[in-house]
Amino acid sequence: MDLAGVLQQTPIFRDLSRVDLEEIVPHLVERRYGAGQTVWVEGDPADALYVLVEGALKSHRLSREGGDVILGFDTAVDIAGHVGLFHPSGKRQVNVTAMVPSRCLLLRRPLLVGFLSRHPIAMERLLEDLSSVTVQAAYSFTGMAFDDIRGRAARTLLALAEEFGEPAPDGIRIRLELSQRTLAALVAASRENVNRALAPLVAGGVISQRNRHFVVHDVAALAAAAEGDL
Repeated sequence: MDLAGVLQQTPIFRDLSRVDLEEIVPHLVERRYGAGQTVWVEGDPADALYVLVEGALKSHRLSREGGDVILGFDTAVDIAGHVGLFHPSGKRQVNVTAMVPSRCLLLRRPLLVGFLSRHPIAMERLLEDLSSVTVQAAYSFTGMAFDDIRGRAARTLLALAEEFGEPAPDGIRIRLELSQRTLAALVAASRENVNRALAPLVAGGVISQRNRHFVVHDVAALAAAAEGDL
């Protein structure tokens, strides 16, 4: 595998040359995870950056009652674990689980920090990514406060279509497999309430679900639902 080429596809290393990235290639450690396997749990030591080469990961938290809230997804080629990596506690702040068979490259924190100190453009890209995570969390929190369940679900599907969408004959297919239970965990609501909220959008031909994949047929109508206008 061309490991330097893989690193160049990630948000933080994309501006670096192959020569620069060859510095850290010998220090990468490969890990493989089966579908549903835990990558780490909240409270584990945050000691490495993860580069997702294949597969998909979900970040989530569990309530005392066992409810699951999904905070986000990572797909290839992306990075994971950088938020906890720089938390003062030195521990992971969320749980991460492989949604499908996945392969990651790990770079230990001391090696990453030393590399970033020698390559400030990579440090800048990392800070940009951390800022994006913070903004996304703020928008998610305010969305739960301001929007009803239909608005939250519609907004979530729009965001997923933008990030993970691929052209389909009749719209945009979200390539992530999403059960209705998973979507409910994303919008912090029960599956039954999400089903009721989305029923008019399904009946109106705005969205559909096929083989665990959502398809957006009418982006404008879904955007109107996200704003509470439908």
